[in-house]
Amino acid sequence: MKLKKKRWFMQIFGVGGGESEFEASEGEQPGSASIVTEGTTVIGKIVGNDSVHVDGVVRGDIKVNNIVIIGKNGKVYGDLRAKQVICNGECQGNIIADSVEVLEHGLCEGEVRVNKILVKGRFHGNLICGGLFVDHGGEVQVVGQVKKVVVAGLVDGQLACKELRTLPTSILRGRIFAEEIQNEGGRIECSIGRFSDLAKENEQARYYLGKFNAIEGYILLEDKEFYTDVEAEQKGEDTIEVEVEERRG
Repeated sequence: MKLKKKRWFMQIFGVGGGESEFEASEGEQPGSASIVTEGTTVIGKIVGNDSVHVDGVVRGDIKVNNIVIIGKNGKVYGDLRAKQVICNGECQGNIIADSVEVLEHGLCEGEVRVNKILVKGRFHGNLICGGLFVDHGGEVQVVGQVKKVVVAGLVDGQLACKELRTLPTSILRGRIFAEEIQNEGGRIECSIGRFSDLAKENEQARYYLGKFNAIEGYILLEDKEFYTDVEAEQKGEDTIEVEVEERRG
């Protein structure tokens, strides 16, 4: 899997500061990474400072201070805490990270707290983040609180956001609450209300609307929230067991 620099968040959300996002494609393996190869199952917690690339199966939590990459054939059943998560396979568990990318073949199910997330595949779960972009072909089934949402794909569920921008290919279903709407087309098959009206009745919505009003940009989580003290974690008693599946043919 090759990492290709791509500054889509800078274009959509106007974030800069020298940061760049990455898009995964089949090819090279990233450097300085622990690799779970296809046909291998890891049972237990993975902790470290380097990246982790999963093409097999991990049944346990992953906590790293770098990137977690789940390849097209990779599956993770556990919680993730990392600087960045790129999923082109399957992830069932909660995620805390600075950024998440769910690629075309990817499926993420769980509760996600993140500064920014791109969905080209499927995301099902609860979401709290600063910026959400649902690409054309992306599918989001969500209960969420988001500062800014840009939709080119499908959003279904209950979503509260301060800013909503719909593109011509977008489809909105469920219940949407937004303070500001920039409608550039698409299909609206849902009820739309104001975030501030929801906040009058809902304590969680009131908290996040206040938080969105207070911050500049889209940074809700500080580094310490997705940072792992590796030395402290490694003092625990958890062990990792590796099972190698039989290959036939």
